[in-house]
Formats: sequence, C-alpha cells, structure tokens
Amino acid sequence: LGGIFIFAGLCIFIALNWDSMNTAGRIIITLGSGIALFIMAVVASFDARYQRVKAPLFLVAAAIQPIGIMVAFDELSRGDDWHYASLVTAALMLFQQLSVFWKKRESTLLFTSLLFTLWFLAVWFDLLGMDEKLIALVLGGSTVGFCVGLEGTRFRGINPFWYLLGSVSFLTALFEMVEHSVIEIVFLAMACGGVFLSTWVRSRTLLFVSTVAILAYISYFTAEHFQDSLGWPLVLILLGLVFIALSAIAIRINKRYISGAD
Repeated sequence: LGGIFIFAGLCIFIALNWDSMNTAGRIIITLGSGIALFIMAVVASFDARYQRVKAPLFLVAAAIQPIGIMVAFDELSRGDDWHYASLVTAALMLFQQLSVFWKKRESTLLFTSLLFTLWFLAVWFDLLGMDEKLIALVLGGSTVGFCVGLEGTRFRGINPFWYLLGSVSFLTALFEMVEHSVIEIVFLAMACGGVFLSTWVRSRTLLFVSTVAILAYISYFTAEHFQDSLGWPLVLILLGLVFIALSAIAIRINKRYISGAD
C-alpha cells in the first residue's frame, strides 16, 4: 500500500507541475525519484528490519526509472525514432536489475529483469521488421519455457504472472496465425498440450488459460461450422467420455507399472 501511494503521489505531483518545470526539473523529478527509490530498496535489502519494504520499493523504482530515462531522451535528444530510445532504456534497466539480482538473489529483481528482457527483445524484433504476431508467439513461448525452468528453484513464486502473460500471448498469436487455415487444428493441439504441461509443472494459472483456450476454440469452431447441428454437441460429449476413460486407464497403468516400478 505504501508503494502504491508513493507512486500515485509522484504521478499526480508530476502531472500537476509538468508544464511549469524546465528540462532539468523534469528529469530530476522522474529519473531522480526512481534512482532514489532504487537506492532505498537496495539499502533496505541489507537490513533485516525492512525486508517487507524492499519489494514494493524495487517495483516502484522499476516503474519510475524507465519513465525518467525516456523523459531525458525526449528533452535532450534530436532523434525521431523511438526504437533506439526504447532499446537503450530497456538495456540500462536490465543491466541495473540483473547486477543487483546477481548480488542479492531477490525474486522481485528477477521479475523486473524478465520484464525488461521482454521489452528489449520486443522492440528489437519490431525494429528488424518482424511481424507482431510472430513476436508475440516467440516471446510468449519463451516466457513459458523460462518459467518451466524456474519450477525447481526458489524463484518459482514469480511464475503465475508470467505463465498467464506468456501463455495468453502465445495462444492468442498462434490462433491469429492459423485462423481459417488448413492447420487451424494446431491451436487446439497446443491448448491441449498446455493442459498436460500444467499438470506436469503443477500450475493452476497455466491450466486455467489452456482450459479457457480449449473452450473458446470449441465455441468458435461450433459457431463457424455446426451452428444448427444437433449432432455436434453429442460428438463433443462422446469425445469427453472417451478422454475421461483413457485418463482413468492411464492413471491405473501409471500406478501399477510406472510409479511402483523399481
């Protein structure tokens, strides 16, 4: 709550006084505030009494500092391509966050490091002229893969948010790429794969997104091809019963021949 009020107060103060500030004032109030909060967070991380304060301070600093860097570019530079300013901002923030993470091993810093990594890659791919849907597909899939790699570590607490963002990005981009094509069924296959992956990594977030994707695709497919057919719901029910029966058989085989095997 303290971090939220600090962030809100700074935003309102900046908005009310922006037009009356000169270049130095605008940079100091944005970038300076962000750096000050980051220093406070680093200091708090060394003191056991302020362990609960460091996370909101790190997050607020990570939100304000990029704004300050972009303000400095806007005030001092003469270029008109936003890609380069955005790339430099993301790179500077990533270097800062990773440097302190390497020393402190804070989950919050890993969270923000991943954020600035995705920011940098998204802008870089866009600068290279890559299609937006392909960017979302690659970054979304990479994010989910990174979270799977974190499952065996103490940093797995950041996974739910990134599972949500990564899986939604990946599945949305995939659907837009294969919609109305001969390989449209690939989307359903990947959504079903997400359900299996969620059971392996024990992620309710991934299970929720994958389940919603499956239901959304079935609804879309029904509206496109079987809107007035009474047989299609019966086929879906029959397929569901078959999957439930196969699942029961698989669980029995696992218990008898796999889990209990030497």
